[in-house]
Amino acid sequence: MSVVDIGLILEKLKELDRYLKQLERYKGITAAELEIDLDKSWIVERGLHLSIQILLDIGNHILAAEGITVERYADIFMGLAELQVFPLLFAEKIRGMAGFRNILVHEYARIDLNKLVEVLNTSLSDLREYARYIMVYINGNCGE
Repeated sequence: MSVVDIGLILEKLKELDRYLKQLERYKGITAAELEIDLDKSWIVERGLHLSIQILLDIGNHILAAEGITVERYADIFMGLAELQVFPLLFAEKIRGMAGFRNILVHEYARIDLNKLVEVLNTSLSDLREYARYIMVYINGNCGE
């Protein structure tokens, strides 16, 4: 097992906050607007991709420090729930973010702009909640 790098996590959380502030500016946008404005579509897609990736990176780092490996990104959230970083219900709620990230990155299919707008308008608060849970975890378990 290794040690949780608090500095790394704090930097990632700061980056996440920056991305979420940018994404907040696009809340309320419609799929039709994204369809005609490629710049906005790319900003929202990339912002969500990078934000979700930060959640996964932080989670994977904490799990690795505990000697835990996972096979799939979605399992990171469940592993964090097992470590009691956050409740199981929250892990189940955000678990789908991993699959959504894969769609954004690998473009398995044409990205559903309605789904993109739905995630933008309903899930940013979940990403902020994740950050709060991580702060509580590192403050309570990773004293310097």
